Amino acid sequence: MTLNKNKLTFRILSMAFLIMGAVIISSCESSRVGPAVPTPNPAPPAQQALLLNGFVKDASSLTAVSGASVKLVKADGTIITTLLSDNSGKYSFDASNITESSINVGATKAGYAYGVRTAKINKTANSASVTDILLTRLQVATSNVTVGAGGSASTTNTQSVATQPLTVQVPANAVSSNIQLTVSSLPAGQVPQPATTNMAVVSAGQFGPSGTQFSQPVTINFPLPYHQTPGTTYALMQLNEQTGAYTNSGFTATVNADGTSASGTVTHFTIYTLQEGVTYTTNAPTTALGTAQYTALTSGSVSKTLSIVNAVAVSGTGSVNEDWLKDQVAGKLNFTIGSSSQTLNFNMQALPSQYIQNGVQVGPNNANEKGSWEYRVYYALQTTSTTGSAAGPGWNRNVTATTQAWEITSQGWYWISHDQGGAVFGPF
Repeated sequence: MTLNKNKLTFRILSMAFLIMGAVIISSCESSRVGPAVPTPNPAPPAQQALLLNGFVKDASSLTAVSGASVKLVKADGTIITTLLSDNSGKYSFDASNITESSINVGATKAGYAYGVRTAKINKTANSASVTDILLTRLQVATSNVTVGAGGSASTTNTQSVATQPLTVQVPANAVSSNIQLTVSSLPAGQVPQPATTNMAVVSAGQFGPSGTQFSQPVTINFPLPYHQTPGTTYALMQLNEQTGAYTNSGFTATVNADGTSASGTVTHFTIYTLQEGVTYTTNAPTTALGTAQYTALTSGSVSKTLSIVNAVAVSGTGSVNEDWLKDQVAGKLNFTIGSSSQTLNFNMQALPSQYIQNGVQVGPNNANEKGSWEYRVYYALQTTSTTGSAAGPGWNRNVTATTQAWEITSQGWYWISHDQGGAVFGPF
């Protein structure tokens, strides 16, 4: 009997110890620290369009030119759209649907010459870039023209072989009321280039008030950048400022006895140019891409302004105004000679959905990787050298053009691994 009692007591105590042990174990388990959970990052930004952002600036001061008319044009001359630059000189266009790898961007504003750049669209790098368009402010000469006496105006031209001025003479009784005559010499490489291959603008002038009609012929004297045979006749081409295309005005100009100027008469005012065949030959350009650098984005978009330098060198024989020739080369290749700038615009894209689990950003290989995501844009300075030659009546020049442009080489989300000493993987 005593033995049975002892067995019962042992069983009761054993059961009590088991219960107490379970309670203790449960208490210990509940007090343990659970597995580390990645801290949620801020929600990634929404996907953004492929934007082509550019700036229009004054060529001398590099300050913004607001209200400039900006045209985006395909290689075949088709106008994609027309924009206006804002108070900062900026224009913006969604290039997501552009299939071409490059398009021309032209800008103009009253009081300035024209400027054209080539915009590059890189769908692989999801980028669109264009160098700043620099507009040269025109020097405007003015004169009062009266009905009884007429009037004249003259302005210097730095692209003349004999420092000839651009002049206009309005005879008496050519107008029905008094007007203020204006005349500006346009740099020949800073007007729209003729559509015909190897055709060059040799002289250009803007005459105002634009559209003025005259009852008597008005005489214009155009300076020339190289000697021409006296008696040579040019067709006066007039520029359609809306489309950038030239049409034959029906007027002509004839080279004077000095061989360094040409005179003609017109009966209305607009932009007139003299054009002539100049033989251009170019070799395949060579390019060199500098060391890439990057900018890490922490917000939706960032702009960065970078420096570029463009130059033209010439050598050869014969008499030609080299400022005109260099300007022509720059006009053909769509750049401005000298130091300028380019503004790159970086747009942060959304982190791919596979790297977000339950609202938490995770690594590219597994959810337990230690690391962090960073959106980077890599870019490098591309320098292009183009060699060739240019030849006209009695002259021949070898030409070397060196141009620069910043290129976005890649962009995207990069994984910075903490387990591998900060090694960077991407883009993803």
